[in-house]
Order: sequence, then structure tokens, then C-alpha cells
Amino acid sequence: MVTSLSLGEARRLALTAQGFGQKRPRSATVRHLRDTIRRLGLLQIDCVNVVCAAHYMVPFSRLGPYDRAADDLIYRSGEFAEHWAHEISIIPAETWPLLRYRRETDRVRPWGFARVLEEHADYAAWVLEEVRRRGPLAADELPPPDGAPRRIPGAWIGISRLYDLAERLIPVEHRSRRVEYDEGRRALLLQATQAHAVGTTKDLADYFRMSVREAKPLLRELVESGQLHEARIEGWREISYLDPNAKASRSIEAAALLSPFDPLIWSRPRVERLFGFEYRVEIFVPPEKRKYGFDCCRFCLGINWSREWT
Repeated sequence: MVTSLSLGEARRLALTAQGFGQKRPRSATVRHLRDTIRRLGLLQIDCVNVVCAAHYMVPFSRLGPYDRAADDLIYRSGEFAEHWAHEISIIPAETWPLLRYRRETDRVRPWGFARVLEEHADYAAWVLEEVRRRGPLAADELPPPDGAPRRIPGAWIGISRLYDLAERLIPVEHRSRRVEYDEGRRALLLQATQAHAVGTTKDLADYFRMSVREAKPLLRELVESGQLHEARIEGWREISYLDPNAKASRSIEAAALLSPFDPLIWSRPRVERLFGFEYRVEIFVPPEKRKYGFDCCRFCLGINWSREWT
């Protein structure tokens, strides 16, 4: 059975799944922040802060003002961790075992990382031992590999952070849980569908940076098991996959500024299909070719589909 959806229905479902179908709390608490991250499945970390770093702005778009001292929830509670998920992201700790295949087989991202580890294997082992012996360390507390510059050529963002061993940060029940590769990928595709409500193979694969080739057979398995439904959306050429538990709010009253790295809009082809809006992040576009600007945010306004994107 294939579910047919109008474009308006798909929009409502998508916005509701992303947390825009409910009113903002009068005073956002740590609980609201926790629930928002779990609803989205991840927060992409991006420190371009022309407006605000993405991992702070995304919750703000859904909750309004909140205390950024809630960083303790992310880095001290054991409930969340950093992992290469979409890009480098904050994920719930229980997602850690689902990404085992990424840690063990995919060293392509970030670009060049695998090559650096191979060329400086002894140095990487020494760094691990120093962190194990001394505790959390910042990058500038250790010398660079012999002959290597301290700063990556062309780098233009400076970030101050501490690095520690996963074994000291991830609760043992999550670190010790062994998830087979396809089981993990299926669970991630389910999370992606819950966060999108409905999406094409490419939409859902992109959420956790999975290849379409990997995702296709797993999505078919999820349909066959009844965990996902196939859907046809008005104006979309490809078959889509629907979260059978997805609900669409009766009204969408959101008024939210969206980071370029907000999961609602980070897939530009999906933005065009879903909202009829062409959007490009112009950070890496030469200035003379920019249409909107270096770091242009979109604005989502309510349920009036003729004018919600400005």
C-alpha cells in the first residue's frame, strides 16, 4: 500500500516532525533542550557564528531563549556525545553503538583525516597515550607532528575545546553494546524518517551521511517489516518513505530564524521540492557571485505557504 500526500500535507508533517508544530515554552528548561535534541536525532556542530553557532541556534529556533549553561547536559551528563553523524554532531549517547560501522569502516570524513592518521600513526598513538595519562587536553597543549605546521594551511576558524577518550565519556552500557552494521544503519534510517516524517531515499540517507546505495535495500526491508510506509507526494518524482506514526499539527504558528545548518533545510534539493524555494549556502561562493550573502539565514513564518519563506 502506498500513501498519497499533497504537498501541503508533506509540509505540515515535516514541520511538525522538526518541532515547529508546538508552541514555544514560556521558559525553556534543560528538559526542553534534551527533548529537542532527541526529536531531531542530532545537532550539527558548526561554529560559523555570524549570527550564532548552529548547535545553539537550532534549539533556539524551536524553543526560544534558553540558558546556554545547559552545555553541561551535552558534555557532562553522559546523555549526549559528539560523533561524525551528519557532519560532526551532538548525538544521544544511545546512538553511539548504531554508528559502530562508521567508526570501524568509514575514515573518509573529515576529508584527509585517514591519510593524516596513516602518515603519522606513531604520533596519533602518542596523542592517545598523552590524553589517557594526563586527562582531557586542548590541541594547543601538544606539539604538532614533526615537520607539520601547528595550523592547518588555509584554516580560518579557531575553536577552543578539550579532547578526551570515549571510554571516559560514553556510559558503559552504550560503549559495550555491539550493533551489527546493517542493524545500526536501519535504526539510523528510522531516526532520519522520524525527524523528517517523510522523505526520499536520498533525503533519509543524507541525514546521517549514508550512501544511497547502502540505504536503498535497508529502506525496502523497513517497509516490508511495516516500520515504514511508502508514499507518493504531489509533484515529487521519486517514491518516498513515511513514518507511520508521524502526525501533522492542525496549525503551524512558527516564527523562526533558521541556521543554514538547521536539519529542516540542510538538504537543499529537499527544500526546493518541499517548499519551492531555491537556497544555497554562499559561504564558499565567491563574493561577486553571491545572491543573498555570506551567511544568509531563512525565516519560517507560520502556515501561509505562499509566504512562509522570506
